[in-house]
Amino acid sequence: MTNSAGFSTPPVGKAIVLSIKPKYAELILAGSKTVEFRRAWAAEQVDTIAIYASSPTQKLVGIVQVSEVVRAKPATLWNYCSKRGGGLSRTELLAYLNGKEFGLAVLLDSVKKFRQGIDPRKVIKDFSPPQSFRYMTVTEMRKLEKIVLQQEAKP
Repeated sequence: MTNSAGFSTPPVGKAIVLSIKPKYAELILAGSKTVEFRRAWAAEQVDTIAIYASSPTQKLVGIVQVSEVVRAKPATLWNYCSKRGGGLSRTELLAYLNGKEFGLAVLLDSVKKFRQGIDPRKVIKDFSPPQSFRYMTVTEMRKLEKIVLQQEAKP
């Protein structure tokens, strides 16, 4: 996973806000967690994830690009976890996917950590934390990019 100097509106797929527990969000931003596991995923192609660190942080903390989404049985997903840095133990992954015949591994790339967390209400009108994810509009992505560029311009 590489750190990106900037970001732009995705050229092909959609952008989403993804709710992630703060400890896992930090692992992604540090580059040590390069796979995000999900029980369900977006119907449309997703290229960009705005990371929303859930309670108690409750801020947008970074963005990351999606390189691939793999749908597989839990045991196969464990191979992705152990090889690519999933940030979970085998027991945690299997417990998370308990009862599911298939799960999803979202392979992450090009992470950008924001200089400081961003109140999502500055980007998304009437924001309420998504249970899993929500699609972002092009306008919302541009607002986010503008805020990040303003942060970076400050000494």
